[in-house]
Amino acid sequence: MCNFFTRHREPRNLQAAFKFPELPNDAPRWVVRPTDTERVVAIGEDGGRHSTAMRWGLVPYWAGDLKAGLTTFNHRSEEFTTKAAFKGPWERGHRCLVPCDGFFEFTGDKGSKQSWLFRPKDGRVMAFAGIWDSWKGPKDTPLVPLVSFSIATCAPNATVAPIHNRMPVLFTREAEWDAWLNPDAVPSELRKMLMPADDDLLETFPVSRDLLRTKEPGPELLTKIDYAIGAGGLERFLWLTRRLLPILRKPFHRSCYVTPMAILVRALYGSSASWEKIS
Repeated sequence: MCNFFTRHREPRNLQAAFKFPELPNDAPRWVVRPTDTERVVAIGEDGGRHSTAMRWGLVPYWAGDLKAGLTTFNHRSEEFTTKAAFKGPWERGHRCLVPCDGFFEFTGDKGSKQSWLFRPKDGRVMAFAGIWDSWKGPKDTPLVPLVSFSIATCAPNATVAPIHNRMPVLFTREAEWDAWLNPDAVPSELRKMLMPADDDLLETFPVSRDLLRTKEPGPELLTKIDYAIGAGGLERFLWLTRRLLPILRKPFHRSCYVTPMAILVRALYGSSASWEKIS
């Protein structure tokens, strides 16, 4: 559910797009992982936009330790007002934009996962919708405040659905960036923005499996690779036919939220165990 992304656009281009005064001298981040420090765009104490470094993995202000941020690198946009970790930042207007050039999802079984890159077809600037919070450490041991963020997710569009059942909320237009960062925005109007991206925005293709184990990732990890079904393809196909036919005989209901093509791709490239939920 978007636990890796890439940001390699020139800082000057990001500065021009998001209109913050700083010009960070940041090297490309070919792969950003949870707990990494990454620059996001947020409203500062002076009321203006700023590019500021934050830790990926939101640590709520009330958390007892940093471990709270290990599972909050992203969150369901439907849970802004119900989950304690996200309700506070949402109500205080702690919203941010996370510039990105693409994100990764994975299929397959543990130990043999295949990486897939999703990026805009036309190379446009885009950003994740995020929220942030400031943590000052345990009550008995105050620390220098740690500022961290989390990325909102929503239902997938047609491009992402064959690979994953969630996708990050993506903003690609200046009007969306302005609205998300507006301190006076009406929360009900903001929630309407938490929708899947247009179906024609993204392209996807398989990239190196080394993505998960490379400590110093480079641009080669974003290169498209040839990907064959490989060993086990026949078994997956036979399993698919046994599972798919009963599903197609049933009336449509909400558990069948993906198309037969999506089922085919997931069955061939993903873990068959996960498909036991569909019946």
